[in-house]
Amino acid sequence: MERGLLTRIRSSVALRRIQSWTLYESRLHRLFGRRQLRVETAVAGSADREGSALKELAPIADPQRCDALLQRLLPGIAWPPAQWQAIATHCWWRLSLPTLLLLLPLVIGLAWQFGNQAAWLLLWLPWSAFKAHRQVHRMGYAVDARFVAVRGGWWKRWWRLAELDKLQALQLQRSPLDRLSGTATLWLDTAGASATGPGLCLRFVPLAQAQALQAQLGAALARRKLRW
Repeated sequence: MERGLLTRIRSSVALRRIQSWTLYESRLHRLFGRRQLRVETAVAGSADREGSALKELAPIADPQRCDALLQRLLPGIAWPPAQWQAIATHCWWRLSLPTLLLLLPLVIGLAWQFGNQAAWLLLWLPWSAFKAHRQVHRMGYAVDARFVAVRGGWWKRWWRLAELDKLQALQLQRSPLDRLSGTATLWLDTAGASATGPGLCLRFVPLAQAQALQAQLGAALARRKLRW
């Protein structure tokens, strides 16, 4: 991979070092029919600190080329998945709950200074609810014998996948809201996972389904040898 205009940087990484793959599509990307393909690697050292480590495999490319690149570098993997498994869509309100908890005290506080005019801020709530509803209906996951994939986002969309051989840990979590909704979150960990990008996790999955999936993936990991 080569990038840069005045200062050119050429990066390369062994395919076996790539731990996960992320397709990213902003609203501007969709407007021009483009996507971005990023990778996370298990490479550490001076190259990564200097910013020359390979992170964007295809900074700007059309969706078909990104899919073709994944199919070429991961032979035998059916991408894109033929079917995405849906999550518990009735949990959409949980995505807009932080906005509600932040906005109501703010409106109450501003009402002391500006009176009823502060109520205009409440118009943000319908937009927050609409956005949360759309996000939840786009969330999903796909699992087969070789990889696990997660998708999410609405205004800014993303798809993330990892080979089962690259998974290092599974963790099933249940928050108080999960217990209230009868759902769970299944976290999947790989080496070199970024703390800033979309996580490789399955949110709002019905509890029984999440437990069955954890058992399925755990059994698959136990039979496989971790590849670096």
